Amino acid sequence: MQLGLQSLAVLIALLLSSAKSYLAGGSPHDALVYFDEAISRDPSNYLTIFQRGAAYLSVGKNSKALADFDRVLELKPKFEGALLQRGRLRVKTANWGDAKKDFKALGSKAAGDLAELETAWQASKSAERAEKKHDWDACVKEATVAIDKAPMSVELRQRRSRCNLEQGDVAAGIRDLSQVLQLAPGSVEPYIHVSNMLFYSLAETERAIAETRKCLRSDPDSKQCSRLMRREKQIAKAIKDVDDLKHNMKYSKALDILLGKQRDDGLLATVKAEEKEARDAHHIHHTAPSNLYTEVLETTCQLLRETKSKQKAQQICQEALQRNPHSLQGLLDKAERQIDADEFEDAIRTLNELREHHSDSVDAQKLMQKAQTLLKRSKEKDYYKVLEVDRDADPQTIKRSYRRLSKIYHPDRASSKGYTKEAAEKKMAELNEAYEVLSDPELKARFDRGDDPNNPQGPPPGGHPFQGAQFNQPFFFQQGSRQKFQGQGFRQGFQGHGFPFQGFPGFF
Repeated sequence: MQLGLQSLAVLIALLLSSAKSYLAGGSPHDALVYFDEAISRDPSNYLTIFQRGAAYLSVGKNSKALADFDRVLELKPKFEGALLQRGRLRVKTANWGDAKKDFKALGSKAAGDLAELETAWQASKSAERAEKKHDWDACVKEATVAIDKAPMSVELRQRRSRCNLEQGDVAAGIRDLSQVLQLAPGSVEPYIHVSNMLFYSLAETERAIAETRKCLRSDPDSKQCSRLMRREKQIAKAIKDVDDLKHNMKYSKALDILLGKQRDDGLLATVKAEEKEARDAHHIHHTAPSNLYTEVLETTCQLLRETKSKQKAQQICQEALQRNPHSLQGLLDKAERQIDADEFEDAIRTLNELREHHSDSVDAQKLMQKAQTLLKRSKEKDYYKVLEVDRDADPQTIKRSYRRLSKIYHPDRASSKGYTKEAAEKKMAELNEAYEVLSDPELKARFDRGDDPNNPQGPPPGGHPFQGAQFNQPFFFQQGSRQKFQGQGFRQGFQGHGFPFQGFPGFF
């Protein structure tokens, strides 16, 4: 019998030696195997149990460590090491009262721990009071002080999450909710909240889908998690398809996905409807933003601008601006519409506002140059206005408008429309001057850049292109009869371009 006890003691010593060797080598999981074996052979050895508790602590198995320290103190009630470690574990879970008892039992040896406990405990109470008063900022600050010492407290993390969400910090609120899921797994409801807010509020679609997968691992039969996974994957795929088409400049096809064939079957409408459903079910906090919908809206506005779909773009881009006053695409659309309405100074103000938030926007720089050029031109001559055409009119449209207006202001016909001969000659000179510039691609390009070829103040290098063309006189109609149009009169102004009314029936 005595030999058996000696052999057991030797075996336990060898087991403990191996356990300590693994601990020293940084392999606590392997060490635990030997501690388990040793304790199974000598379950009343409080030191071995304490050492195993310390090993559990090192691998984050706090509940098992706490059970070991409880057992040690049952075997040896005043064992200081176990009292200290148990007290600290109790602090981590915000078990303030029991932790205080452990530290008090240690006397002055735990004075520092006791002081830290009191500070954290008071902060916890302050956070609770602040939440009741709706003082969200104070709630977050006090809860943070408490969580610094009690990181495993579900109640504290839930409180800080609520207060962060109430003051609009969705990302911080989600972080605490995710910690709650790790500390207290089991319910699928927190996963639904986290996933919906990640997806629709923060537009972090991949993280959201990862949370939904965790939800399904927690409860494979959950219909809520299954439906959420299916819808999130469908929307994420559609977003990727739009991004790919946009990258390849297939804007019309991307818009087909975004807007759909009907008003309610496109990606834009789907995201809006799904988010509303989640909000109605209280799966998204009422202060949380709608970043995913806002981003899809922004992309839709951009592609409508790119495809010159001005009528459709107006509603979409205005909504983008309503949701985000600094929307890049919304402000670009607003500036373009102001330019189209000849509100050049307003457009410049809009673009200056845009530049404060999107300083690297190439589109904004181009629009600013255009608005400044047009503002300068509006204070001088505007050949587009003279010919009553848009700035993006093609050559055929310019020629048609010129012919139409020339028929109206022809001196032989103007009197029937209430114009004097002198007024008609002046108007015809303006029309001729405008057409001479806008019908020549090179001169038109100069004018579009803000350089009027007919401006005597700034002739370009190489001489004035219209030198000798008598632009200071009425270009079409000089005093005298129609014979004056032969030679240096009407037709001379169109050399090289063809007389625009050649063969035009009934013009003369």
